[in-house]
Amino acid sequence: MGLTLIGTGVSFDLTLAGFEALKSCDNAYIETYTNPIDQNRIQNLEQKLGKKIELLSREQLESSYLVNIAKSKDICLLVSGDPLTATTHITLLIDAKEMGVGVHVIHNSSIYSTAPARCGLQIYRFGKTASLVNPRPNYKPTSSLEIIRENLKRDLHSLVLLDTEPKPMEAKNALEMLSEFDSAIVLSCVASDEEKIIFGKINEIKNKSLGKAPFTIIIPAKLHPVEEDYLLLKK
Repeated sequence: MGLTLIGTGVSFDLTLAGFEALKSCDNAYIETYTNPIDQNRIQNLEQKLGKKIELLSREQLESSYLVNIAKSKDICLLVSGDPLTATTHITLLIDAKEMGVGVHVIHNSSIYSTAPARCGLQIYRFGKTASLVNPRPNYKPTSSLEIIRENLKRDLHSLVLLDTEPKPMEAKNALEMLSEFDSAIVLSCVASDEEKIIFGKINEIKNKSLGKAPFTIIIPAKLHPVEEDYLLLKK
């Protein structure tokens, strides 16, 4: 009995360890609210496993639902990217351990490392991560812009994550919110066959075809010559 968190990586590429854990578990679950996953990919995995994967709601994930099941069964939860880059999943492990439920984590690639790598940027030159939220009535936080401004003052790149609720934010909308900055790198469907990376002045690239969601954006600081040479290939 116990709970295993399995990272699906940035492009739904399971590790061998993750696949074997799914094959042997009693119940398999997946959450997609932190990052939408194509339903066809889930169905293909179900066919390979010969097992149904239950889609969890956010309410189920943030409750004791899984932990209670893991008291009597071996269960696996599929999580986009790396399982422990979201606070929700760390809290889930804490709750499980407090209730005497065994836990195991199978790590995978994360947008935090993959996005910089795909752009040829030096990962140690990144500052604090910023998150842009979809506009809501009476809710328009500006803390993400403050984070980027502070990073630029320190000559650090900024990884900008885009809201996925109620639906994934479009890159054009994000660039409008980031219009005070000079340049941006827009990544679409990172590390998949449909990946698209565009670099340039924000007021120029916002009118280009940027690909489809999910998007990630990087606001670069002053580029190292090697970084610049690589990014120029994306223009």
